[in-house]
Formats: sequence, C-alpha cells, structure tokens
Amino acid sequence: MIQLPPSFEIRIALCASAPLPLLAALDRTGLAVCDVQGDPEALRGRLASLQPHVLVMDQAGADLSWLSALPCPPRVALSPDDPAEAVRAAMAVPLAAAAEASLPARLEAAQMLLDQLGMSRKLGGFAALRLGAAWLSALPCPHPPVQYWLYPLLGEALALSPAAVERRIRSAIESTWLSGSWEAQNALLGASVHPNRGKPTNSELLSRLAEIIANRVQTRN
Repeated sequence: MIQLPPSFEIRIALCASAPLPLLAALDRTGLAVCDVQGDPEALRGRLASLQPHVLVMDQAGADLSWLSALPCPPRVALSPDDPAEAVRAAMAVPLAAAAEASLPARLEAAQMLLDQLGMSRKLGGFAALRLGAAWLSALPCPHPPVQYWLYPLLGEALALSPAAVERRIRSAIESTWLSGSWEAQNALLGASVHPNRGKPTNSELLSRLAEIIANRVQTRN
C-alpha cells in the first residue's frame, strides 16, 4: 500500500519581540504556529526538528544565512503588515525559485503521468493538474494543504478563481477514473485510494504526482 503524504497545516515558526499581535493575526484555519521565540538564534537549534514551512519575523536585518544548511529550509516572511498574506506570499517565492530551472522537465513528467492515466488534455483540469503537480514537486514533503495556497497560485497563473481550479481538477479526476486506464491508475495510487470513494481526492493525486515527478527529476540530475 502506497503511503501518501497527508494534508498538513502550514507550520509557522514565529520570531518576534512582541508576538501577541502576530499570533492573533495568524490565528486562521490552515495556519499553525509551532514555535515562538524572541530572536533567530533561539530558533537555530530547533528548526531542524520542527521543520516549519515559514519563518515569520517582525524585523529585518538578522543574519539568516544558516537557514540554507537546514535539510528543509523554511520560507521567510519579514516585517509583515498582514502576516497571513505574507505567509501565502512566502510560500510562492521558493516555489518559483525551486522549480524555475527544472520546470520544463517537471511539466514534461507531469504531462506524461496524466497521459498514462488516460486523462484527456481537453479537460479543464488537465492544465491545472500538470502545473500544480510540477510546482508541488519542487517543495519538500510534507506538503501544506493545497487549497490554502496552491489553488490561489494556479488561479493567478490560469486566470481562474481558486474555487474554479478546485472544481476543474475534481471534475478531471472523476472523468478520468471513469474512463481512463485502470491499470495505470492502480499502478500510480494502488490501495491508497479509499474503496468507498473509488477515486483519489485532489490532494491525493497532486501529492502522488509530485512525489513521482520529484524522484524522476532528482534521478536525472
């Protein structure tokens, strides 16, 4: 049975001299503050085990060069006026940076996988799944919930609302799991799909595609 990475909240390490206002602003669904410290040095020995997705700081100028030595460096949001929006923006920056050089290879791998599943390229969700899986493959696991940050980013790229992105992907999956290649679907997801649903969720398929794409790109390099 293939173990798919579950949906996680966006984990945030907060570094602030006055954390209470930031904590209140970050008290939203999909966000989870996993540690609060007054200065970056206090976090230095903790980030490797905490593995937050984003480091939110209330002031610029600190030496953060040591972050690059971490196995999964967090994205950094500095001096945010709107901390929750800064977290979303910070998630987008390394996504583009990490995927830019290898994006053609990631897109090619995503398209090949969707073709193998029997997904029609005419379906509205094909382009969203192809780009979303390519982008997601550039981020370390575990992935934060796609609905919070990936759907808005795909919406901006494809001139769609986040809700429209979600619907198109869901519709493409439903159509493909009815008429696509059962052999390829079973090989890709196997027993990881809930038997009562009979098809993967958007997050399940995106995460599994991203995992395969990341392995293929890494193998090429």
